[in-house]
Amino acid sequence: MTPAHLNRRMLLLGGVAMAAIAACSPEVKAPETAAADPTLVSTSLGKLRGVKTEDGVLEFLGVRYAQAPVGKLRFQAPVKPAAWEGELSTAAYGQAAVQMRSGAGAAAYPPAVQAAMTEAFGPPEGLKPGGDEDCLVLNVYAQKSGVEAGATRPVMVWLHGGGYSYGQAAQRTYRGNNLAKNHDVVFVGVNHRLNVFGFLALDSAGVPGFAGSANAGMLDIVMALEWVRDNIAQFGGDPGNVTIFGQSGGGAKVSTLLAMPSAKGLFHKAVIQSGAGLRAGTKEDAADTVSAMIIALGISASNAAETLPTIDVEDILAAAKDVGVGKFRPSLDDAALPAHPFDPGAPEQSANIPIMIGFTKDEQTLYNVGNPEWVKTTDAQVLETANRTAPGKGKQLVDAFKAAYPDYAPNYLMTQVTGTYRSLSSHHTLATRKAAQPASVYVYIFAHDIPPQDFVLKSPHTAEIPYIMD
Repeated sequence: MTPAHLNRRMLLLGGVAMAAIAACSPEVKAPETAAADPTLVSTSLGKLRGVKTEDGVLEFLGVRYAQAPVGKLRFQAPVKPAAWEGELSTAAYGQAAVQMRSGAGAAAYPPAVQAAMTEAFGPPEGLKPGGDEDCLVLNVYAQKSGVEAGATRPVMVWLHGGGYSYGQAAQRTYRGNNLAKNHDVVFVGVNHRLNVFGFLALDSAGVPGFAGSANAGMLDIVMALEWVRDNIAQFGGDPGNVTIFGQSGGGAKVSTLLAMPSAKGLFHKAVIQSGAGLRAGTKEDAADTVSAMIIALGISASNAAETLPTIDVEDILAAAKDVGVGKFRPSLDDAALPAHPFDPGAPEQSANIPIMIGFTKDEQTLYNVGNPEWVKTTDAQVLETANRTAPGKGKQLVDAFKAAYPDYAPNYLMTQVTGTYRSLSSHHTLATRKAAQPASVYVYIFAHDIPPQDFVLKSPHTAEIPYIMD
């Protein structure tokens, strides 16, 4: 596949294209009565009081879709919240899930890149930097006429990046005001449990009392989608026209949802951005991770049901970091995720769901730019890496990238070998397997070079998000 160099005008249509994919759906009946006050909405559990922004967008922030997973609900499948009396204010973002990072994060980038990343992906003021267990909330953005007219607009549900370890729906670039205002959609951003709190497979390890723990974070998203099904019409959205989309870890979550039986029927289109999730973790590996956690925490499996709900969050995080940040992700179990998402083939339950999938031209630069040795990369190192990446075809691979990007120095060619080639392989595999089914498959490469710092990143991981959210 030859990377497609898109011009700026085409890129600025990113939000339009994404919204257009979301828009095609049979018409459904709108709510019979329009709300007298568009900032007051009645849901299946009670009334929500939102706010209208200066640009006329209605925001309903920190909307609870499940009970707080604390105490006895820690490491359990999500539980629907209780109804309430009166109005519930939704004027402020809810807390992010407990965050677990490895390395220095944005601090490892050059100053200009660090500033841009913080501006784009930083959380709003007032939220706990490390997140909180009480995190199962979502944010809704709707056109000012959506609630007032009871219109049935396409719904777009965003799943944030950060792998399965960190991230949140309230990050600046993830806010849905522009899509709601400019592209006639209702936008929903979802927080859900992450890392050890969302993916500790106690059930797979045979620890009693924790049904659903292996994929609790994914089951959170399913419950959020159930909330959308039951309530989004009151915000002007069409529950029969829901598109799920996400980038990086969010894209992998989309891949996983396509294979989850409990998610069937809750969405109708899917977009996977730089996150082709072909396989989940195995039950055996997940059980080994649980064993390591039990040892690290100094408890026993026999009393885990009594002790785990009482252990301090920071102690659990410290043990999880010792075990390994990347150990906590969706894994096969007997119910929530019975098979790998796209291996050996695409999930049959989603055969009729069209998808769009793609990645950026220079995915790996975001991870390499903080390494001072990266700029010293030599042609010999590029070829050596290519031979390991594609045995027997290393020179052919390097020559192909040199032909496509004749102005690329060795360090940028290295990112093509280590990032783009692997992304192309996994995304092509997913798209090919999905194309064997009836629904349409659309594939893209985002190739626009972006600032800051004299375009040193070119078109890195995350580059497309501001355009899509425009």
